[in-house]
Amino acid sequence: MSRLTITRPVVVKIRVTDNYKKAVAAELQEAVTRLDAQLKQLEWQSRRIDAASGKPDAAAAAVRQQLESGRAACLSKRQELLEKLKSVGRLAPGEEVLHGRVESIVELQVGDDWRRVMGAEIVVEDGVVVEIRTGGPDNA
Repeated sequence: MSRLTITRPVVVKIRVTDNYKKAVAAELQEAVTRLDAQLKQLEWQSRRIDAASGKPDAAAAAVRQQLESGRAACLSKRQELLEKLKSVGRLAPGEEVLHGRVESIVELQVGDDWRRVMGAEIVVEDGVVVEIRTGGPDNA
């Protein structure tokens, strides 16, 4: 056998533009807004539990603990999103950021340069593929 068809990983990168930064910032801000709404809902539920239970009991304490745990998770996620929002603001136009990975099919032959076969990247700018690179990290 001198040929073989295989799948290979392909790195997808986004080239930063003002449009990209605006879109990502808007998505992150929307996620923060959703978390703020969840936090308000959790606070409302907590106040409702406090008002409903005249004396502390185990069930109310368990529910209160669950609500506090959810609140802490929301606050942590909110802080993480705000940090991402700050990092998006620091991205320079033209910079390339990792977006994800996909797979492609490639035919492999005896004598092929393995680094060239396996090192594939796609660069996307404003939703359009602007470059397909092969040859590994240095794209030789």
